[in-house]
Amino acid sequence: MMDNLPGGFGLKRRLAIIPLMISTVLLFSCSAEQKLKRRVTGEWNVASYTEQNVDGEDGTVDNAGTLTFYKNGKGTKNITGIPWRRNFSEGREFRWQNSANTVTLFDKSSIFAKSWIITVNKKNRQEWKSTDRGNVQTLQLRR
Repeated sequence: MMDNLPGGFGLKRRLAIIPLMISTVLLFSCSAEQKLKRRVTGEWNVASYTEQNVDGEDGTVDNAGTLTFYKNGKGTKNITGIPWRRNFSEGREFRWQNSANTVTLFDKSSIFAKSWIITVNKKNRQEWKSTDRGNVQTLQLRR
């Protein structure tokens, strides 16, 4: 009697579909993660870096340097001339990983070492945002 539910699907068939649905969701979430990894890999110009700080030290710098991401989860950065940070510059390696909509940079004592939310994800243009204690940082990346 339970197998003759409306819609032509029996209870056993409906229960059998659940693992398929879960597998599909997992497959697509992994695919989004892999797609972002492929898209991020390579060299990006930091077209602009912006900070909006709660203490009023806001600023934007154009052509701030480059970020290069390698497939193996490593990368290099060459960042120069952020005036409100005493012409801060960084030129060293870092580690990185991503989810479907974030990229996390790992590097000791770097202002860029944090998780960044991808707000624009295009082949030749990316926008990343991050926050800490009310401050907002934005990276505009271009190929």
